[in-house]
Amino acid sequence: MLGAAGLIFGSVLAMRLLQPPAPAFDPQEAGHRLVTAASEIERLQARLKADPDNASAYAQLGLVMLQRVRENGDPALYIQAERAFRAALARNPDQLDALIGMGSLALSRHAFTEAIVWGERAKAINPFRAQVYGIIGDALVELGRYPEAAQAIQKMVDTRPDIASYTRVSYLRELHGDVVGAIDAMTRAAKAGAPGGEATLWAWTYLGHLHFNRGDLRDAEAAYTGVLQQQPSYPYAMGGLARIRAAQGRTDEAITLYQTVLDRLPLAQWAIELGELFEATGERDRARAQFELVRAIQRLNAHAAMNVDLEMALFEADHGDPATAVALARAAYERRPSIYGADALAWALHRAGQSEEAWPLAQKALRLGTRDALLHFHAGMIAAALDGRTSEAADLLRAALDINPHFSVRYAPMARRELARLDALTP
Repeated sequence: MLGAAGLIFGSVLAMRLLQPPAPAFDPQEAGHRLVTAASEIERLQARLKADPDNASAYAQLGLVMLQRVRENGDPALYIQAERAFRAALARNPDQLDALIGMGSLALSRHAFTEAIVWGERAKAINPFRAQVYGIIGDALVELGRYPEAAQAIQKMVDTRPDIASYTRVSYLRELHGDVVGAIDAMTRAAKAGAPGGEATLWAWTYLGHLHFNRGDLRDAEAAYTGVLQQQPSYPYAMGGLARIRAAQGRTDEAITLYQTVLDRLPLAQWAIELGELFEATGERDRARAQFELVRAIQRLNAHAAMNVDLEMALFEADHGDPATAVALARAAYERRPSIYGADALAWALHRAGQSEEAWPLAQKALRLGTRDALLHFHAGMIAAALDGRTSEAADLLRAALDINPHFSVRYAPMARRELARLDALTP
């Protein structure tokens, strides 16, 4: 789903967007032995020097480059991966791994309509390859076409019930408010993966996120530390543990973890979280430095043809210019009318003083019953800015804190203050 789409930029402001990306592909499925992505790239490049017309080797090279982005966060590898996939297709237009790779690349770049086109091309060649339904399903989710996405993902499960299909089932359940079902499916995914494999580590890490999103710090911490016991340097679990330490008030430990993980893998989501933690401790200069890092990462992503309008709209709404946020959010929602697209536009409009226009969009963002604290917080703050919606605002803010009282270092305290103010207005 969103994470499985290869989201490298991320966003601290929507917990759904904060999640680390799922692996772009399963190296074992791709048909080669993977020691590390870097060494495999070298092996495949040497193979292509000796056999420059090998379409399959070009496809595998592109897939490994997508995996390498997960290791070093360098979006320039997307450009190289595309060249490899296109080289494969120039030699064999029906090269299935290359078509799947182009679909995965389109997801990573948030080109979701294009991803469906690649997925359908791959499906026409081999309708029994489960990955094609994952690409199509992921894209449909991001386009807000949830019933169609459910059909595609069900077909994926029917074709091959494995780690990749179970993670998508988990996300669909999470979107529809079935958190217990989402945890069950993600546990199945983790148990179905190869022990110690990167995809398996990611699934266990995401399980930690599911626990955190419902306010369960104990089980979230257990999931993250379990991953780190297997792979002490795994950055996605380290970032999750940093969020736990911040929620526990262990600020110095959280800062150290964030700084460590940013040194290893500079993703914007962690720069924003660290910046907001610095804001909470009154270190505004250090916070601004992190927010400048976010913009630098965004420029690199844009250069690699990644569309991050939705993520940057949320960032600008809180840390930049509200008018810019509205422009970005309108463009994003036009292309990506999901519940998170509606939420981003609603929040940007509210921050720009247009809460009346924001309110219907905030309601659309909640239409699936998603148990996301930030969605409820945004809707509650928008309602609080409108006449006659005091009761609704209080209910929404209370729901946000009930879902996860630790949902944001920045916004959980604000939700408590605003709820107290609204309760004082109630006779």
